[in-house]
Amino acid sequence: MEILRSISGMLSIIVIACTVVLFAMIIDLISGVNKAKLRGEARSSFALKRSLSKFISYEGGMLIGACVDILIHFSNIYKLFHLDNIYGVPIVTCIVGVFLCIVEWRSIREKADEKTRNELEKIEQVASKVLDKQELAGALKEAILDALKTNQVPDNDK
Repeated sequence: MEILRSISGMLSIIVIACTVVLFAMIIDLISGVNKAKLRGEARSSFALKRSLSKFISYEGGMLIGACVDILIHFSNIYKLFHLDNIYGVPIVTCIVGVFLCIVEWRSIREKADEKTRNELEKIEQVASKVLDKQELAGALKEAILDALKTNQVPDNDK
């Protein structure tokens, strides 16, 4: 019990940090599903399985960071280096959490950028096909008009 009392403040910060990372992951998942839904893309179970493995690795990383912080706390390294003002603060867990939140933020932005880029590429391909068809139609029209001009029978009534 004494151990839990000595790290109770740190444990509450660790729980909050893990929850913040979980919320960032949920926002990323919702964003990805919503973007796919808006574009009419299929949402596969494979992508949701990746979310499960991402959850395991992210929250696992957070728990490893928490273990490191607990070991640092019990080894009194902060006191050894005269960092008493951050004693009991889970620095490693917070750094890992900040990193993972930045990764999730970039993931949301990249998905939006990638999907927009893919959509623009599709529009570009369709536009180039349309232009090619219009150019082909124009070339055919000119060829037919030229053929008609060259095959015109001269007016010999005079």
